[in-house]
Amino acid sequence: MTRVPHDAGGPDERTREVLLAVVRRHIHTGEPVGSSAVSRDLRTEISPASVRAIMAELEELGLLAQPHTSAGRVPTDLAFRFYVDHLAGRPKLAPNAARSIEQALATAGDIDALLEEASRQLSRLSHHVGIVLAPDLRRLIIDRLDFVRLDDRRVVVILLDRGGRVHDRVLTLSEVPDVPELERVGRYLSEELGGRTLPEMRRRIEERLAEERAAYDRLMARGLELGRKALSEVDDAEVQLFVEGASNLLGLPDFPDLDLLREMLRALEDKRRLADLLTRILAQGGPRVVIGHENPVTALARGALVVATYGTETGAVGMVGLVGPVRMAYPRSLGLVTYLAEALSQRLAAAGN
Repeated sequence: MTRVPHDAGGPDERTREVLLAVVRRHIHTGEPVGSSAVSRDLRTEISPASVRAIMAELEELGLLAQPHTSAGRVPTDLAFRFYVDHLAGRPKLAPNAARSIEQALATAGDIDALLEEASRQLSRLSHHVGIVLAPDLRRLIIDRLDFVRLDDRRVVVILLDRGGRVHDRVLTLSEVPDVPELERVGRYLSEELGGRTLPEMRRRIEERLAEERAAYDRLMARGLELGRKALSEVDDAEVQLFVEGASNLLGLPDFPDLDLLREMLRALEDKRRLADLLTRILAQGGPRVVIGHENPVTALARGALVVATYGTETGAVGMVGLVGPVRMAYPRSLGLVTYLAEALSQRLAAAGN
């Protein structure tokens, strides 16, 4: 957490108040902030001259910058980080926005339609870029496995997760068992592995293959080998990502450099790379705010990312978020992504019951 100057008696409250006032006003106007405006915004009475001195000190600390010598100052990424870290209370969403989200999600059909609608609502209500990372299959509980024979070399493996979502992949084998055997293998693997996540299922397969009985039980051995290949193929599937509203970044004064803006838009189009970034954040939990140069994706370092996780009783499985300018209304953005994450979690829970 960024620290502001303090004396021997503790944190310098005036400096903290001035810094937060500069950030709030800049978020509201998008313009450099002068000392007179800050002085008027403060809860305690501090003269414009004293505010100017404090702002100069904050500039030396790298928390404020002066784009032009005759202009006021703007917050740096460090200042926005300080502001976000000092937001008080749990962010809330306005009741009318919450009702709008509930009505929109209620009309969605399957899980994919629900996630796509969630990204659309994020973008519509924030005027930023809405992103939704679909559930990571490796974190979901799989209840059933089925196999469908296509021809002598190909078979479809179908996995049904506890939320009712179907995942399938085509496997290429040297020899595909006949239909009755595939049905027996599906029933056997569902009984042996159902109710587990993919990593747990793979561990169970390795344990069963190591057992002595697998050496002489042909159906068991063949079924376990098929299951091992099937789970490996499904695990390699790309994570699905829904992105809505990239055009909202166009025309914002926060992105005056068109070349940098184009790089940012290309980064949003690179869904695989963006999904990798969100997957790393997902492992750290949420909600989280990634500001400016904290972002490991260089093309997104001129913006901010606000995310929250959604999941099931077993833990977080996906993520919702916003991409926008660093000069973002963070309390409202956090309230929006947190509400949508909770709404998705509730619907996943309902689908699994």
